[in-house]
Amino acid sequence: MVPLAFLVGIVGILYTSGGELNLPELSETKAPPKGEEAQSDPVPPDGEAGPEPVPEQTEDTPAAVAYGAVAPELPGVGPEDVQGVYQSKLDPSWASVRIELPEEERGTYVLFLQRADDSWEARRSIRADEPEHPEYERSVLDGVPKDLVGSLYPQSMAAAEPSGLLMEPVEAGSLPSVEAAEVPPAEASLDEVPEDERERVDEGLEEARQAIEDYGNEREGVAGVYAQDLRGGYGYGVHPDEVFFSASVIKVPIMVAVYRRMDEGTFSSRDMFETKPEDWAGGAGWMQWDEAGTEHTVEDYLLMMMTQSDNVAANALMRVVGGPEYVDQVSASLGATDTVIRQKVTSERAAVPSLDNQTTPRDMAAILDAVAVGRAASPESCKDMMKLMRQNTLESGLQSGLPEGTDVAYKGGWLYKVYDEAGFVWHEDRPYVVAIFSKHGTEDPKEGKILLENISAAVWQAQDGSQSSKDGENSEETSEDAEVLDDPGSSEE
Repeated sequence: MVPLAFLVGIVGILYTSGGELNLPELSETKAPPKGEEAQSDPVPPDGEAGPEPVPEQTEDTPAAVAYGAVAPELPGVGPEDVQGVYQSKLDPSWASVRIELPEEERGTYVLFLQRADDSWEARRSIRADEPEHPEYERSVLDGVPKDLVGSLYPQSMAAAEPSGLLMEPVEAGSLPSVEAAEVPPAEASLDEVPEDERERVDEGLEEARQAIEDYGNEREGVAGVYAQDLRGGYGYGVHPDEVFFSASVIKVPIMVAVYRRMDEGTFSSRDMFETKPEDWAGGAGWMQWDEAGTEHTVEDYLLMMMTQSDNVAANALMRVVGGPEYVDQVSASLGATDTVIRQKVTSERAAVPSLDNQTTPRDMAAILDAVAVGRAASPESCKDMMKLMRQNTLESGLQSGLPEGTDVAYKGGWLYKVYDEAGFVWHEDRPYVVAIFSKHGTEDPKEGKILLENISAAVWQAQDGSQSSKDGENSEETSEDAEVLDDPGSSEE
């Protein structure tokens, strides 16, 4: 794997110059929600001497809204973990709430809230874990007042500009009662599977269900999977509609959006455009070391995004296709209505998926299914997308769970306690797409990979129906496969 956010501090300095986009004019994007216009340095109204006092705690205070947003989704959060509230002096309509889990959980989360239409709303969230390099968190906090961003690490010498804010404590008993987060029971979803296929699928999927149940019992984590049989046209899984952090798997719909724009003639794969300062983010890929204004072709951006999981490439491509709104429209057009992009692609994550980029196993499988059958974009573009994903050579739990030599094309995404993968599997008898996601479990990437391997192996077994096939003795009946998924060897370099 390309290592995630542990780069030296200089990367945040490299993006200091901008460049103009040398491409045809793109579709106009939607404006930010009311009250969420980005301001680099909000200024208080004339005569405003300082921060407004933190209001008495009710169900509509920053602390109450933050607690209500996080506690139902993040296991282990209690009222005692809400440490306090900062209120911006630059823009008193903004506040931040600090939530610190017990030391053994190693979790500190900061939510940024804005008051609009007489109520507080959670706008951003970040896991505060980069005191040495705060530029990683800052890169996804566009529009948040600078003094609140500076309060992320009040004791850290790494803070470029001390906020000068004091944290107001949260009074005991002032937070609302909410139902604590619980790991949902692992139940197989087989409603779409034909009766004559159900026994085979159920037997194979049982191992995936057990792996997901064990992950919940032993690690208090939540995992989910959804597979789509490309020849049979049916799907099945465990927790298929659970909402997860999309991590870098969100680059799949970004890729589809780029190919749609190329199909429309907005730009071609050979067109070049410059990166801009706002494209920068920490994490995987070498483009973060380039200065803003560096030019690359669309083809190169796609290659880096899908084979090296480059975050700068993903953000640059998302910008030129029309922003997150357009990518969300593309996802929704393919049936992935729970797939939403709320911030740039980065190595940092929010407290919960509802404040971050999100998707579901069923959604991501639907997008891949549309690519496999040539519906996501033009048939030729869909073939190119599969070919591109086959060039990914990064570490893969999905691939490790398959019999040796199995052809596969995949995209992974790993964050803190988040291990995701989705891809195409060229099973000779029953080719399929599969999406596996997890959250809130182990922080050990090795354990996360084992989870992905076990679930991937179980889905193969559900498709295969016999142990002998896992040893390479697959059925010879492959005539229908070519109608839905090309032979992976037919479109090589």
